Parts: sequence; structure tokens; C-alpha cells
Amino acid sequence: MPKIIVIIVTYNGERWIRTCLQDLQKSSCPAEVLVIDNASTDGTPETVRHHFPETVLIANTANTGFGQANNQGLEYALREKADYVFLLNQDAYVCPDTLEQLIRVQQQHAGYGIISPVQLNGSGEKIDDRFRIYLRRNYPEAFVKKIFPLQKEVPALLPVRFVNAAAWLIPRSCLERVGLFHPLFAHYGEDNNYASRAQYHGFKTGVCPTALVRHDRHTPSPDAPALLLRQVRTIPRYILLDLRKPFLLARLLAHRKLRRLYRKGEQLGDAAVMEAATEQLQWMQENREELRRVREEMKQPFRPVKQSS
Repeated sequence: MPKIIVIIVTYNGERWIRTCLQDLQKSSCPAEVLVIDNASTDGTPETVRHHFPETVLIANTANTGFGQANNQGLEYALREKADYVFLLNQDAYVCPDTLEQLIRVQQQHAGYGIISPVQLNGSGEKIDDRFRIYLRRNYPEAFVKKIFPLQKEVPALLPVRFVNAAAWLIPRSCLERVGLFHPLFAHYGEDNNYASRAQYHGFKTGVCPTALVRHDRHTPSPDAPALLLRQVRTIPRYILLDLRKPFLLARLLAHRKLRRLYRKGEQLGDAAVMEAATEQLQWMQENREELRRVREEMKQPFRPVKQSS
């Protein structure tokens, strides 16, 4: 039986964490569960300690962000010699056979470094709307409709360029070569960057149609200005650090994207978006050589920091 460590980053997630952990307890594939709490104020860590004492809990004293908190879990999994890590959102709930299905298909397709289950909405009645967007970027709508409820002509694994990290299975082979989430991404964009790095290092990303999670998303879609501001702060960075593109081309594409976002902000009369886009353009110019260095660093196999004795 492979050793699986489930990593859950929590922040004010008391509303969902009980269901999340209870469903993991019903898994047909036993797994160690690690919760990294980002300084919740709603009693989340207390709930984990009291109701799930078998769960390993790391309680941060500050909100370190999604990527950095997950890195704490990934480093733990490397030290504990896990065969697989499963990144799971606090508001996502597995089915009893989710982990079993993911591991089975990864063992049959060893070239895949990231495999996601199909994300349903909170009630489990249909594919999550935002997850559907990722599928439609790779497959026509007529095919996507066959994924849930699952039809026979759907393959056991669907290659995709990217899917969000709400529920990712990562084998140790990928983790040891690609490493951790990059600290340039505080929140949003870190999973997109990780997927592109995994692909650079020869690992594919896929969706397993026989594995399901319910994603009970706890935040509404941002309004247009807020979404633009998020895009300004994340999209150019993961374009710049997309190792599949030459650096000069990546800089050109990131520059064009920022100019388009600036114009959208201008049309909305949103000074914050325009200011953020201008700051990002300046940041790109001032950090050109540092970005070159980071890209070269990402191309090298991951070398974990050795623990002092």
C-alpha cells in the first residue's frame, strides 16, 4: 500500500473542515492527513484538535498564503517519504474511492505528475462551473457533457494544460524533481506556475473522470474590477515564468497582457487597476535579470534543504 499524505491548508474554514475531514476518514485508501492552518480566527484549529486528534496540525501564527502553507506540507511529505501527496482545499470533499481511483490511474500512467479528480459543485449535482472552464479549454462542450454523469466513451485519463489545485494528486517522482510552489506567488497563480514547471520537467497534467470531489466553494466570483486586479498581479508573473516559452517571448507576452489589462482598467475608470498594471510593468523591467535567474533555477531538479541534526 503506498504512503499517502493529504495536505489541507485552512483559513477560517471551520464551516467546511469537519465535512472535509470526515469524508477523508471514509476513504477506501488510508492516508495520513496534515492540516496547515493560516492563523484562523474562527476556531478551525481547535475543531481539528478536538474532533480529529489523529490529524497532524501545524498552526501558523500568521497567514502565509496558499502556496507557502502548502510548501510546509510538501516539505513534511518529503521528510516522511510519502509516495503520493494529495493537495485538498478545505472546502472540497472526497468520495470514498477518490484517492483509490487517482492512484490507480497514476500507476497506469506514470508520466503524469498532476492528476485531478472531476470537481463537482457543492451538492454534487453537476460539474463545478469554474472547473468546467478548464475542461472546455481542452475539449468541446459535447464531450465535456459526457464526463458527468460518466459515459463509456470517456477515457480513464484526460490530458489538460492546467487545472486548479483544489484537489491534486502528485507522485513523489514529480515532487522530487519539480519541488515546491514558488514564493513569487503570494496567492493565486502558484498552481498555474507549478503545472507549467511540471510540464517542462516532463510530467503531464490530467483529469481522472472516475474520481470525484465536491467543491463547496465559499467565495463568490469576484466582480470585474476585483478580477482585473487579481489578473494584473498574477497572470503576467506566470507568463514570465512559463519555462515552455523563451524568456524574451515570455516578456513580450506578459507586457502585452499588462497593456490590455491597463486598457480594461482605463475603460472601467478603475485607477487601482491602472496603477497596479503600471507597477507590474516597472517591476518586470527592474527585475529582468532576477527573473532570468529564477527561470534558470526552476529548470534545475529540486534540491530540498537538508535538516540540521
